Amino acid sequence: MARMQDATHGWFTRPSPASWFALATASVCVLAWLETWLSRIPGRDRLFHPMFERLFAYDDGVGAQLSIVTVLLVVLFPAVRRCGERLAGTLGERPLAAAAITFVVLALGARFVYHAHPLAMDESVPVAQAYAFAAGHLSWSLPPELLDRTVSPGFRGMFLAANPATGEVVSLYWPGQAALLAPFAWVGVPWLLNPLLTALTLLLLHRLAMRLLESREAAGWVLLLTIASPVIVGEGISFYSMPAHLAANLLYALLLLEARPLRALAAGFVGGFALVLHNPVPHFLFALPWGLWLLSARRRWPALGLLLVGYLPGLAVMALWPMYANLVAPVAPSVVDGGLLEIARAKVARAFAMPSYVTVVYRLTGTWKLWLWSVPGLLILAAAGLQRLRGPLLLLAASAALTYAGYWFVPVDQGHGWGYRYFHSAWGVLPLLAVAALQARRADADGGAAWRAWVGGFALATLVLGNGLRLFQIETAISEHLAQRIPAPEQGRWVRFIVPRRGLYGWDLVQNVPSRDRTLTLISVGQDADRQLMDQRFPRASRVVADERGSLWSLQ
Repeated sequence: MARMQDATHGWFTRPSPASWFALATASVCVLAWLETWLSRIPGRDRLFHPMFERLFAYDDGVGAQLSIVTVLLVVLFPAVRRCGERLAGTLGERPLAAAAITFVVLALGARFVYHAHPLAMDESVPVAQAYAFAAGHLSWSLPPELLDRTVSPGFRGMFLAANPATGEVVSLYWPGQAALLAPFAWVGVPWLLNPLLTALTLLLLHRLAMRLLESREAAGWVLLLTIASPVIVGEGISFYSMPAHLAANLLYALLLLEARPLRALAAGFVGGFALVLHNPVPHFLFALPWGLWLLSARRRWPALGLLLVGYLPGLAVMALWPMYANLVAPVAPSVVDGGLLEIARAKVARAFAMPSYVTVVYRLTGTWKLWLWSVPGLLILAAAGLQRLRGPLLLLAASAALTYAGYWFVPVDQGHGWGYRYFHSAWGVLPLLAVAALQARRADADGGAAWRAWVGGFALATLVLGNGLRLFQIETAISEHLAQRIPAPEQGRWVRFIVPRRGLYGWDLVQNVPSRDRTLTLISVGQDADRQLMDQRFPRASRVVADERGSLWSLQ
């Protein structure tokens, strides 16, 4: 009881601004939990919600409850706050060690939590393309007569282009992420890329904080808020392209802090590559304020010119890759006949629309996810940091605002994914703004110590509890997903049939990448038809097991 009285002293008699911050954080956490509960569809089982709604209503619902518990623990145990402050100081002094430890932890998470398995098509398609690049090819081939069994018909023309005559397959995403994955795929460890990019992101944020906030202590707080936010861990162990977008945009901004010609040229190369990571929108939205800033003053025009020169290789790839994909496997002959402009017009028409009621719901849900996958109170602090906008920090804030606003014109939800991944390319701006707000509190009577105590406590508790929960949820999701298929032994050669309509994201289990995988995965259309196919194609094969998930055949 004495501890509770000490922790809450002054809250109701003389609440300080820092106490109001903690109270506001707790209140928003409660509102977030209520929102997740209200988003559940009455009378419908958890598994029958659409994926985006299910992850928010149930997984994020548990996350919201834990965030409330996290705030209460920090209120009741002042020692947590003191430890959080000390950790921030350590991170600021040792950024290389922080990045190295983060890489090792996320690499273990990618292998044993994510099971080194690309879950959604947004992940598996770049991996497949990476294996093709690693083999020295721009596309890969599947048996033409098995194309309808090896590639989901619903995914052709959306994620993949597949030629039914030749069996040639190519990714419809731009190839930058696949190019990054290719060296890792060549040695059989594509799951190591995102842990490495996340470690690089920490170093970039530390450098940006040193330049913008001019304090090693501030840089440590930026790293703590970043490492502790579960979205960084979730994306960092995945195969999504969002960590690459975030790292590329941070490097782009760091290069342009000084509008020197050579730095601008290098920024252009980085930006051009970011345009073709998987689609151009994330980098375009982030980069637009920086381009306008360079354009606004005549003395910066030479740097702008070199920036545009640096973009040329990326722009060439952005233009040529869709044409190449359509030549390999035409999905819309009329579009191909119309040339490059018609291809671009068709893509824009599919990707953008004026916001509808459904789109508004999607984006508001994404905003709640932004809160729930970050350190509690981070968004409040970031909003307070807007008062300190000047110079490059203003440009970063504009990049984040434009990224957030731009996706209100994208008429789809994000489907699967950890956190609000449509904003992830600009997420690094949030801890920079938040720490700018912390620096502003040094004018308080206590030098801002109370603010730092609350923020440090929230960050440390989330680092342990929040990330622990999210890692458990991610591992459970991957394990449940993989349990929908019959496991194949690592030794030998196998054919596995999957009944994709049976479970969640069943179609995504049908992955056939040009790697050293010894298992060919096929879509089941019924046990009798599957047996007939095997008798025709693999007459010496023997069926090892069959159940409601499909069947497994040995080719020994």
